[in-house]
Amino acid sequence: MKQIVIKTLIFLYIINALSICSVNAASNPYKQSGPYGTNCTWYVWKMAYEKAGVTLPGWGNAKEWYNDAKNSGYTVSTTPKANSIIVWGGWTSYGHVGYVERVSGNTLYVWDSTGPCINQNDPTYQECLKNSWNENTDRACKEKAPKAACEYTISPDEYGITGYIYLNKTPKKSVTNTNKKEPQPIIKSNNANLKNINFSVGKINFKKDVLEYKIKVKNEIDKITITSSPEDLNAKVEGNGEYKLKVGVNEIKLIVKAEDGTTKEYKINVIRDIKNKVKKEKEKVNKNSLNIIIIVDILIIIITIITIFIIEKRKHKKNQK
Repeated sequence: MKQIVIKTLIFLYIINALSICSVNAASNPYKQSGPYGTNCTWYVWKMAYEKAGVTLPGWGNAKEWYNDAKNSGYTVSTTPKANSIIVWGGWTSYGHVGYVERVSGNTLYVWDSTGPCINQNDPTYQECLKNSWNENTDRACKEKAPKAACEYTISPDEYGITGYIYLNKTPKKSVTNTNKKEPQPIIKSNNANLKNINFSVGKINFKKDVLEYKIKVKNEIDKITITSSPEDLNAKVEGNGEYKLKVGVNEIKLIVKAEDGTTKEYKINVIRDIKNKVKKEKEKVNKNSLNIIIIVDILIIIITIITIFIIEKRKHKKNQK
């Protein structure tokens, strides 16, 4: 009976220990994937845990890690060391981080979410390449090759290194995981379409994909006001306003700039009619010209008839003789 009780207590102790381990197991506070692939913060947190046995707090964006680590009690410096986190402040607007496995002279060997790279010196990989015969088999060799840290040059600095967070000595005081959520990058709209085009005089059959229009106005109209609005409220329109019109064709352009910088140009040809006086004079000249032509035609007909009459009369007299 005593042995049964002891065994039961041991069993309960093991179950309790496993439960505690499960509860205290490290949890990555960052999302694994983002709009551009694997999040570097998720990847480096994972590398620090797996390779250095360090459970990092949940800091913010990658470019904030250097100052956040310093404020959390971690040792930071601009001198590269193995088993550290490199922080690039100028890689993107959100920054970038990687896990430094080792340093050799001017070269860093970094586990990076944009990689990892492959072990070029692996015998199996080299043998695979030796027996490869096209790009597809080369790609297959690379997929099977052992992964390795990628090489980065310390100087010149291409990505704007902020500094390094050392993991060899972590703060004695436990740091509460703030579980900061990494803000997702804002994807800007590329919509550069117009929603409508309105005129103070006249109208058109507007379609957002039609980029050129023609509108006619009378000569009395010497100016026109154009108003338009974009389909996307974050886009901007250049060209709205009042325009003075000359006689003939007036080309007006509306340029729409989308939130991400994409542009689209709409062209409107406003045709102002010629002056009425000039128009009437032209009509009068055309009318006079027509009258002259008619009179000339009538005279030709009369002369032709008279000529035919004289010729016939002479023939008749000649026959009588």
